[in-house]
Amino acid sequence: MENKNQIFPRLKPLCVALHQSALEVNGPKANINVLTQRLEDLKHALSSITSKPNALDEKIAEYVFVPLSYVLKASQRVSVRCMELTFQCLAILIDQGWKSRIQPQLAAQIVILCTLMAEKNPKGIASSESTPELQASALWCLFHTFTVLGSAENARGSLNSEENFPQLGQTISVILDALIEGGSVEAQVAATNALRSLVQHVATREVQAAFLPGIVSKLTKVLTTQSKQRRNHVVLFGSLEILQLLFRNTLDTKANNMTTSNHSNETKRIQSSVINEKWLESAATQLKPAIANIVRLKDHSRSDVREALAQVCLLILKQCRPTLEDCAGLALETVLLLSADESHESMKFRLESLIFGDPSISDLLQNTLYNWLQSLPTQIQGADDQAKVRRLQQINTAHDVLKSSGADISTLERMLGGILRDSMVVTIQDRVPREQHEASVSPLHSLDLTIVQQQHRNTEFTSSLVKHKGQQDVIDAIRQFTITVSQRSASSFAADVARSLRQSTGEVQIASFWLLLDITKATLERDPQVDALLTVSDRSPLGDSHLLEDLYSFSLEVLGDTSDDPPDDRLQALALRTLALRAQVLGKDFRHELIDALYPVLHSLATPDELLQQDSITVLNVYTASCGYGSVKDLIVENVDYLTNAVGLKLNAFDVSPQAPQVLLMMVKLAGPSLLPYLEDTIDSIFAALADFHGYPLLVELLFRVLSVVAEEGVKAPQLSITDGKHEGRVTVIDQQPISIAELAASLQDRSEKPLPAEPVDNEPHPQRPWKTIEDADRDEDQEGEEDQVTQPLDEPEKPPPAPKTYKLLLKISELTQHFLPSASPTLRASLLVLIKTTMPAIARHENSFLPLVNTLWPEITSRLDDTEPHIIGNALDVVALLCEHAGDFMRSRVLQLWPRLVEIHGQIVKDIVQSSMPTRALQSEKKQPTSTSTVSKSSHLKQAIARFRSSPADYSDTGTRQTWTSLMHTVPAIVRHVTIPADLFEEALEMMSPMLDDAKVMEAFESQNADAVWLSRVRNGTVAVPRMPMLNEGIKLGFVMVNG
Repeated sequence: MENKNQIFPRLKPLCVALHQSALEVNGPKANINVLTQRLEDLKHALSSITSKPNALDEKIAEYVFVPLSYVLKASQRVSVRCMELTFQCLAILIDQGWKSRIQPQLAAQIVILCTLMAEKNPKGIASSESTPELQASALWCLFHTFTVLGSAENARGSLNSEENFPQLGQTISVILDALIEGGSVEAQVAATNALRSLVQHVATREVQAAFLPGIVSKLTKVLTTQSKQRRNHVVLFGSLEILQLLFRNTLDTKANNMTTSNHSNETKRIQSSVINEKWLESAATQLKPAIANIVRLKDHSRSDVREALAQVCLLILKQCRPTLEDCAGLALETVLLLSADESHESMKFRLESLIFGDPSISDLLQNTLYNWLQSLPTQIQGADDQAKVRRLQQINTAHDVLKSSGADISTLERMLGGILRDSMVVTIQDRVPREQHEASVSPLHSLDLTIVQQQHRNTEFTSSLVKHKGQQDVIDAIRQFTITVSQRSASSFAADVARSLRQSTGEVQIASFWLLLDITKATLERDPQVDALLTVSDRSPLGDSHLLEDLYSFSLEVLGDTSDDPPDDRLQALALRTLALRAQVLGKDFRHELIDALYPVLHSLATPDELLQQDSITVLNVYTASCGYGSVKDLIVENVDYLTNAVGLKLNAFDVSPQAPQVLLMMVKLAGPSLLPYLEDTIDSIFAALADFHGYPLLVELLFRVLSVVAEEGVKAPQLSITDGKHEGRVTVIDQQPISIAELAASLQDRSEKPLPAEPVDNEPHPQRPWKTIEDADRDEDQEGEEDQVTQPLDEPEKPPPAPKTYKLLLKISELTQHFLPSASPTLRASLLVLIKTTMPAIARHENSFLPLVNTLWPEITSRLDDTEPHIIGNALDVVALLCEHAGDFMRSRVLQLWPRLVEIHGQIVKDIVQSSMPTRALQSEKKQPTSTSTVSKSSHLKQAIARFRSSPADYSDTGTRQTWTSLMHTVPAIVRHVTIPADLFEEALEMMSPMLDDAKVMEAFESQNADAVWLSRVRNGTVAVPRMPMLNEGIKLGFVMVNG
């Protein structure tokens, strides 16, 4: 009481001042700003006082209400802000002051007043339109009024009386309009709370039944998802709670006549009962479309909204099912879908409890699951991927709930194998012909990317059956259902699918394989404690190990298929995953299986399909990790015997299929140079195959591709690596360099210092017979050698170390190319020239073998300079440059013989460049000019054409011309730098390369032989300015002097 005695003196001056300002509104001294300020002061004081519980009572509330009532009476002359503050103060008085002791008449007046002010266009205020803030304040005031009426029996009964029925309907209508069209989220939330409080605390069952169709209709508009207006989740949650209250109070046949127990003593109730059989039938008909729209909220992002929707659906199943029989199936579908979310495990538990308590729900669920399974393949054919995923989740949850509840679903489980297989077939069927989306990447080109990825030691597979995102979601849903079934009980459908695996074909076989593989994974990953709880009848007729062995055997058959019609890439991908699973299960014991399981993986690695290559690399990584090898390289080297034997058997058995060469190619790519010493016999088999099957161009190209890879890896061997560009023992010819003036003076000085011969030397006739026979000369040399050895030992030169095996391998491969360079296949000719370029630097380290090889290959290489393909001519020029670089002056006579052809090639390329770079009219006019003028014109045109050719992008010029020009620009400087050529050839080469002297490498090559000639050529071309003669002073005169001697 003492606290309240302190409150009253605090509120009294504020109320008096407010009362005075409210009275002044009707007079000439009206000041709305002062009134607004005093209302704010009062609101602030009330909020501060009510921060402590039970601070106000009904007497203080009545005292404070007096000045507020004067403001309400003057509503048409005060501002909207004043009305807003008034309703906020009134809400505090209702909630903290009057509470349950509010008078019925006062409550009715407040409801009427708040209803008027909650309208969009209220008639009792100065403004023609309300504001969202005023509307929200009036609705919150209604909320507090309905809340306290729940404990005020007399006031509640008066409000539910028959004479107040129209006003109650008007209030409900205004609240619903504000809920739908509220100007702000705050107004919509206030309307939601006001309507929920009205239904929960005030309206009787008959009142709720009378207004049920209208309320549900308006709430359906709120709960129906719309793209134009996104409802606040609080509004959606509150609306679903209101529906739950209405359904429980009106549609439950066991519901009490009143919402709460306090309603039993109400007076002046509506005498005629609204709820009867006819009303229930009508309500069920009207509610069915509404519920169908409401359940769309199952996809809402907020979990609290989905939880509230599940509560409504469970209520329909548990308490309203007799009335809403037609909606039970829809409600069950929604609950099953929402229960699939892991965050709603309690919801699944409530559904299981509902099935335990009501067997009819179990029957309904079984019938629903049966219908879903029957229609699943058809639904999978649709275009809505999200609908497919939802249906699979519903099926999964329904099966799980029925299994947990102990229902007999053996009939349904016998359907699962065929249904899931057919659904998977429909999912993975190609709507686009395979030829349109098959990879067209060459194995060698795409393999480089795959090996780079292999370095990361990835052991996780990508999805082998997915073509787009939607398909991924559907396949994941099928996989989840398969895993769930397998973990709870290994049902008989696995045995049915396993029996049909080998007899089926196409997508059916792929789907069966995929299902069995997922089942095997699931059963192997199953917790042993859970497995111990399963009865013998629950277990699959196929044991886990037996099923894996069967799949493993089938996978080896798929990967080892050498027929003309190879297996589907997806089937091979599943087979690779099976091999990896087998390796992971067996661990190091899988080493004994590598004799059969390693070869097929290496063969699949050579496929043009990049995804299959990645899967093969992943399998190799799994093999490496499971068997305890350090790397894939160690895996291949340790099992090289098995692999080379398999490859050799196929090559020696006249097998013309590309499988064996592809496997060998992958072995060398993965293991590198360390594998080459083990391949001597296998390379011999390749040579034999080339001799036997030279008439098969594709096979020959593949075999040489293998040899090219062997060469690429062989030159990486440490004993063959070149640290510098020098080769000992090379025979060179003395360069005839022009002598300088200083060198000439030094030479003359040396000659003058030499003594003259003392006496002339008599000429003797040449011998008429040999001094000694060859045998005697050799014998004398041996004796002299022995004597010299006794007297003075000689230092014998060390013999060079023997060439390694890899060197002999490369030499043999290079020698073999001479027989196939004239091949009719341009691809093969080009690849052979590239192979020679690869092996030459390594072979050149042993000159005794290298120079004879040059002599052997030279005729075939030079013959390629007459080839019809420009890129082959370019490759041949590159080989010539490489031979000159490594053989040096050994190539002198050959270069002299080849030089006319090089000049001819240069002339033809220059002609093509000029024709492609100049307009036709310019060429015609040039032909009409005199010879001297034409020569100068050609020189200038050539410079311009070559400059334009070099500066233009590669895409805007002929590829063959550009490649041949580039190779020639590399070959001629290589000849000048490394081979001694006559001066006339040097000048001709310099003239050919004059447009390219601005290139640093070209100029350096020529300057190393004759820098003065290069300078003079550049002066002629105008790239270097001509030096001027220095000017002499006038006093200096030049003349000749006679020198004696």
